[in-house]
Amino acid sequence: MDSYRFKARRRSGDIVLGNISAANEAAVSNYVREQGLIVTQITKIEDKQYFWERWFHKKITLYDLSVFCRQFTTLIAAGVSLITALDVLQEQTVNKQLKKYIGNVAQDVHTGSSLSEAMSHYPKVFPPLMINMIAAGETGGILETVMTRLATQYEKDYRLNAKIKNAFVYPAVVLTVAAIAVAVILTFVMPIFTDLFKALNTELPWPTRVLMSISDFLKSGVSWLFMAGVAVGLYVLYKRLIKYREFLIWRDRLLLRLPVFGKLYNYIIINRFASIFAGLSKSGVPILEALAVVSKATGSIQTEEVLKRATGNVKEGRGLAEPMKESGIFPPMVINMVSIGEESGSLDFMMDKVADFYGSEVEDMSGRLQTLLEPFLILILGVIIGFIAVSLMLPMFDMVSKVGNL
Repeated sequence: MDSYRFKARRRSGDIVLGNISAANEAAVSNYVREQGLIVTQITKIEDKQYFWERWFHKKITLYDLSVFCRQFTTLIAAGVSLITALDVLQEQTVNKQLKKYIGNVAQDVHTGSSLSEAMSHYPKVFPPLMINMIAAGETGGILETVMTRLATQYEKDYRLNAKIKNAFVYPAVVLTVAAIAVAVILTFVMPIFTDLFKALNTELPWPTRVLMSISDFLKSGVSWLFMAGVAVGLYVLYKRLIKYREFLIWRDRLLLRLPVFGKLYNYIIINRFASIFAGLSKSGVPILEALAVVSKATGSIQTEEVLKRATGNVKEGRGLAEPMKESGIFPPMVINMVSIGEESGSLDFMMDKVADFYGSEVEDMSGRLQTLLEPFLILILGVIIGFIAVSLMLPMFDMVSKVGNL
């Protein structure tokens, strides 16, 4: 679907602006007319029009969504009407991107759309989880409760993501600094020793020859262009490959098989599945719709395939546990708790317990992983520095021994 910006007029003469994703201009025109508006202009939004927003504006984070939901809950609980609440939230939201989309949603609601319907026009901003839970809250008259659950869910997700990112910040910084230091040594310091070794006119040991070759490569301007080209090429290739489902499945399998990291990735998937499913179920979203939302929200294509099979099972009157067991992704404890929850009619309660357990496991494992990475990084740096030192010292020892034999 393409994105379109429309300008319309109410019968009172007021101007209405909005964005919508649609198949074509005719679909946009039909939508605007259904809202009782008169279309005055429809413009297709090209990707280049979002260049500045994508790269220079602050992105909408889980934290922004959690704050939005929490503030929305406070306003609704205070008896503020839906339209007034949206107007207030647009006014006080700090993130300019989110502020703009809240304004668009407010306009749609002003013209008669429900909150969930208005949000569904901007799927890249408001996730399917939020849209489905709000739709269920509107139907059941529990919008305040649903927004509270959403705020809690996004707060949990934000903290969990921050914990995982923090575990990898230290190694990334250390490796980057080490790479820069080694590049400087090989580019500016090593040539001095290279000239000295060439003046000796003796056969150099293989570590020294390897180091000299790397240094010569880095000194040439072509080398940096080559490495930059390789980096850009790999990035473009990856961006193309992630559009193919087969590659995503292969990537998932690879990540799950990695030592330590694979286990952490598996726990993250389980935590997302259980937490989101519990939230949807508690909000009154039917199980088939909940499975459809959860399958897209775990971030794992393999899990998505498993949940699709589970959906087929549920349609046929069977349970979730069987396809989950066959997948090999879910541990026996999770499968047993799902099975017990289905039999006792307390699946949402069981999923809450699973989410709490695996959320704690992810946090603990992230901390342990950070602790384990420190000595591993020291070992890597020691090997690199040791190789450079040995490569430089071996010819000198050889030269000293020859002088001593004279």
